[in-house]
Amino acid sequence: MQTEFFDKNKRATVYNSIYIYKIISLVVLAILTIILAVMFFRDQAVVDGIIASPTPPIFYVMLITLILFAFSVIFDFYILHRTASIGRHLNRLAYIDKLTGLPNRYSCDLIFESFSSPEILPNAGFLLLKINNLSSINKDNGHTNGNFLISEFSSILEDVSQDYGHIGRNGGNEFIMIMENCDDVKADMFLMDLTKRIHGYNEMNIGDPLEVAYSRCLNRDEHKEKIAELISLGYKRLKEIPQILS
Repeated sequence: MQTEFFDKNKRATVYNSIYIYKIISLVVLAILTIILAVMFFRDQAVVDGIIASPTPPIFYVMLITLILFAFSVIFDFYILHRTASIGRHLNRLAYIDKLTGLPNRYSCDLIFESFSSPEILPNAGFLLLKINNLSSINKDNGHTNGNFLISEFSSILEDVSQDYGHIGRNGGNEFIMIMENCDDVKADMFLMDLTKRIHGYNEMNIGDPLEVAYSRCLNRDEHKEKIAELISLGYKRLKEIPQILS
């Protein structure tokens, strides 16, 4: 994936350049207005003489031009404000999963790329999680209940992960957790906190119970040279030897 496509700074530069141009235009208009006002009061007698005589058509043209210019600047500011608002909304859609509000697959790819540096990769920790009973819930109770459970689990995962690392929804029933400076203690603490929250949720009987399977790969133990290799190992372990939070 080309990260340039998701570069917020480049889009912000374009908007800022247009804003600066419009601000300069507005400042120029204000300066011209001030100059005309000063000339009017300074040369009152000359102005009175001009007023007493028929007004040249060029003055009307200049007045209409100034009014249109001022209206154009104000209207452009309104358009830019609306455009920036739409841009922020589209940017959110590009990065955020609609159902859960978590970073989506594109965001996960960017997170993975940020862990490719030789300073971070050696101590990276990767966990892959899934709702183990989601298929049966979708089949027996319908996808509405399944989506509700996905949303509830995502909220729990988001709350628990704040002190540990980066999370995202990397697919339909694939949730990732990736951490810097991760050792067994840090991974165990995260899983313990997550387990407590899941138990609390299940005890409230809000909906279908949560059963979560996971795999974990710590690069302190695996010594992978690429983050993609660590991620692939996590997927392999979840498929072949999944562990259940209990």
